[in-house]
Formats: sequence, C-alpha cells, structure tokens
Amino acid sequence: MHTERLIRSPLLAGIFYPSDSDQLQSEMNLLAESAKPLSHPACAIIAPHGSLMYSGKVVAKAWGALIGAEPSLIAIAGPAHLPYEEGVFLPESAQFEIPGGLFSVDISLEEYLLARIPALKKNDLPHLEDHSIEMQLPFAAHFFPGVPILPFVVSGRKQSTVDTTTELLKEIRICVGNQGVLVISSDLAVSDTAEECDSLSKEFIASLSVPGNGPFHGFDASRHSFCGEAAIRAFRAACPEARPTLLDYSNSAAFKEHSDELVVGYGAIGFKE
Repeated sequence: MHTERLIRSPLLAGIFYPSDSDQLQSEMNLLAESAKPLSHPACAIIAPHGSLMYSGKVVAKAWGALIGAEPSLIAIAGPAHLPYEEGVFLPESAQFEIPGGLFSVDISLEEYLLARIPALKKNDLPHLEDHSIEMQLPFAAHFFPGVPILPFVVSGRKQSTVDTTTELLKEIRICVGNQGVLVISSDLAVSDTAEECDSLSKEFIASLSVPGNGPFHGFDASRHSFCGEAAIRAFRAACPEARPTLLDYSNSAAFKEHSDELVVGYGAIGFKE
C-alpha cells in the first residue's frame, strides 16, 4: 500500500466527541463562542485532550489564542499514553480523518525532517492507538480549515527524546518560520483529589515562567500526569524567549462518578515571543 493512500481513521468519534459530522460542527460552534483572541496571536499553545464534555471549553480557549494567525502549517505534538518505545514518531498516514473532515499531512516537510534528523521515526502504530492528537483536530478544522498538519507523537521522557523533539521544533521553525503554529496536546496533573490536582497543576503552570527546563517533580507516568511534559520541555528549549499566558484552567472533579476516580487538570496556555 502506498503511503499517500494511508488514512488515520478516528479512534474516539462517538466516545469523546460526536461521530455525526453535523452534530460535531454544532458542538464546535458552541465551544468556539468561549474562545477569546489575544492582542497578538500566540505562536504555540498547550491544550488538553479530554472529551469535549470534560475539557472542550478549555481547549477552545487555547485555540482562541491562535485567532488572527494565518498559518501554512499546524504542528501538533501529542504524548503517547501506551508504553511504546522511546522516541518521536511521525505518521505513515498521509491523511487524518474526523467526522466530516480530512486533514492532509505535509508529506514533503515530513520527508525532509526524516532525512534531516536521524533519530526521528516514521510509524503509524503510536498514532493509530492514541487520542492526544485526534482531540485537537475538530478545533483545527473549525479555526483553520484546510491547513495541512504535521502530527508527531512523543513517547517517553528521556533526555534523548526531549532533545530529538527540540531539534524537530527548531527545524520546523527554520522551514516555516512564523507561518506555522504549534499545538502541544497535554493534560496537567492527575491526582486523587481536586485540591492536589489543582496544586500540582498550578505549580507546573508557574514553572513555565521560570528560567530553566528540568523535569517536573510532579510527573507520574503511571497516571499519565503532565503527559505532554517532554514536548513542553522541548518547546521551552527550542523557543526560550516564548512567554506563557494562562488562558483558562479547570479539572474533571465535577464529572466524577465514583469516589476513587482520579481528577485530571486541564489548562489552556498560550505562548508569545
């Protein structure tokens, strides 16, 4: 099968978001009402990847920080939630599908990056079984229809993986400059209580404004806490001049159905240079 025929099909349509395209569009229109543009568009955002019910409004506010940009590329970094090997994975699929929409991967840029950065890997498996990139696509379709994407999965958090991601982000910036935007798909703390979740999440958010780029001590791989931390560290290394703005924060406590259910923190953060 030729690469150009491969399509990454939706994984969570009908579960985390509507499988009916009209219903999805209607829900996105409602969520987008909460999006507020900044005085100048952000160059990058952090947005969560819970279901639209849980975190949709927070994601919309993150994407709102990009309003006014005219990107030729949307780079989307998603963490791997399953135990793949360490590394950074570009897709074999040439298109990503959601109900009513089909996104083209910038294959030419992908091939250039693979030749330029030997540590990069091209493998669909991490993409097919993870939702972190997929949950950003309805917002990409709403805010920037027709713009090609460059999705990549960051698996693990070793320094070598962070370094590869940093190199990737620097190369993307060289290739597309300010014509590209970066979306880092990441939830924040995952904790037993809302209080602990909020405390750790807000500590992490505050750390983004502090010089230095070490691993965050609140990271818990067993719970996928701060799951996008490696990509965030890489972005800070690649763009040290970028300054964060907290746009919104919430947690999943209101949706708990059982007392032992974990609480997830959701943050919308925009970065300006």
